[in-house]
Amino acid sequence: MAVIVVFGALAIRLVMVQTISSGAYASLGEAEVTSQVPLPAERGAIYDRTGELLAMSLPRTDVIADPLIIHHAASEAAALAPVLGESVASIEAELTQHSGYVVIGRMEDEQVTSELERLGLPGITFSPASERLTPAGALAEPVIGQVNADGQGIAGLEYQYNQLLSGSSGSEIVQMAPGGIPLPGGSRVLRQAVPGTSLELTIDAPLQYVTDQALGAEIMKSHATSGTAVILDTRTGAVLAMANLSVDKATNQLVEAPSNLASTQVYEPGSVFKIVTFSAALQDGIITPDTMFTIPPDLMLAGWRFHDAWSHGTIQLSATQVIAQSSNIGTIEIAERLGADRLARQITAMGFGRPTGLHFPGASVGIVNPVANWSASAIGSTPIGQDTGVTAMQVVDAMNTVANGGRFVPPHLVRAIIGPDGTLHRLPEAKGRRLFSRTTASELTRMLEQVVIDGTGVKAPIPGYSVAGKTGTAQIPNGHGGYIPNGYMATFTGFAPAENPVLTAVVTLDHAWPPYGGSVAAPVFSEVMRYALHSYGVPTSPGGGITGGTPRLVPFTASVPDGNLTGYVPREPAVPGSITTSSGSVTEGP
Repeated sequence: MAVIVVFGALAIRLVMVQTISSGAYASLGEAEVTSQVPLPAERGAIYDRTGELLAMSLPRTDVIADPLIIHHAASEAAALAPVLGESVASIEAELTQHSGYVVIGRMEDEQVTSELERLGLPGITFSPASERLTPAGALAEPVIGQVNADGQGIAGLEYQYNQLLSGSSGSEIVQMAPGGIPLPGGSRVLRQAVPGTSLELTIDAPLQYVTDQALGAEIMKSHATSGTAVILDTRTGAVLAMANLSVDKATNQLVEAPSNLASTQVYEPGSVFKIVTFSAALQDGIITPDTMFTIPPDLMLAGWRFHDAWSHGTIQLSATQVIAQSSNIGTIEIAERLGADRLARQITAMGFGRPTGLHFPGASVGIVNPVANWSASAIGSTPIGQDTGVTAMQVVDAMNTVANGGRFVPPHLVRAIIGPDGTLHRLPEAKGRRLFSRTTASELTRMLEQVVIDGTGVKAPIPGYSVAGKTGTAQIPNGHGGYIPNGYMATFTGFAPAENPVLTAVVTLDHAWPPYGGSVAAPVFSEVMRYALHSYGVPTSPGGGITGGTPRLVPFTASVPDGNLTGYVPREPAVPGSITTSSGSVTEGP
């Protein structure tokens, strides 16, 4: 009887296994020999404005080992080593790790991959992946950014637009033998991968290269630690070049900076900031270009002594001469008439302390003190470019506002997106906003032309073109309420042609010597803008523009098509002084 019961139970169990539970057991059996693996999407490419490739992805195959199911690591290492081009010992060490997933090779050659697959080694599988390449080398690397080993953007535009560039991964089912060997014909695609979208940047690769070369040469010549240069299409705000270079301390070699310094490095701007003070004063009718000022040798404010970068007695200067010669005392006198509240509003309106619109990863908004927190001497230090932290991008945006007739135009780096099917979609240009009148911008432009003609920017002229611009030389704060000895940031920003602006640019150099913007940054501006203006076929200025002169106060006469142009070429500015808390002395260089 017991035997009958046992056989009955077995029969019932057999029926259940073969009928009722057959599907479940079949699924379990399939799971033992199948694996779902991702199908990576092809990452979108990055192009310059002319279609030159700056970054692209090529397919590759990752060779993956599962040491937990490899029982003969030495023999498998011996078989893999000659194909992978590695030593037997190094591969055996990887095959004996206490892990179920070890990447032992990244293959771009399909023939090598096929050879590895033919070995049919237990525990060795293959996964499709991609390799990011930059055909133009390190050109604009701080802007473009990088991707990691998994193909994900980790810096720059690669990070900012990672979701767009990445596309959507797919997946497939792969059947495996018990030893972990893929079975021929045993794969089935569950979901196709969707390639990523490509980007067309506003960057002009040849202009970027020329900018890198000019900036790099000046960095090495002036022994600067780093430098930035940005060139904008004046009317659209398109970034045509954005150079960020630094000197490697270990090798003393020039390299691409570790980040996009133009957007991330905050510094006190110095005298380039005076365009904020002058634009507000002109707009409110507080000054005209011809308003005369009495400039004493120095000026005391709340116990601080302010003076100019050159020694002088009591002199008379027009507002135009004040900005052309970069007089601190004259600028402070204008700021006092303007008032702290009105100056503070203009600082914010012109984009300082606010995002530029690029939304670049890691970009800083700078440091702007609320007017309620201003010290008693801030009405002297702020209008000449101290007490405020800015980025080079914010400086060039402010100058571009002047070039655009008082209208702020948001900058941008991406010109279009290109779908996986090759369809190009132009991105709409962001709308600008008016900050001051065309009349104010026109008056300020004529004043800034004098900076280049007979002021502190006589090394910025571009043969054949009129140029408007401003120099800046500022000490570098030490983070403890003082300044780094002999540490300066040199800046020049401007636009051309002055009467009909097409291009706007900024150049900065960190710890250069000589330290003044007019000596080290202005020549770089001139060189790259000269190339750009000719490259884009911009017509020359009426009269041929000013080509510069000897940096000393002597009369000169230049022959131009419309007749003779007479004026004065200034002296080379003195080395800026320093702030010393004991004497309360403040000097801001031109």
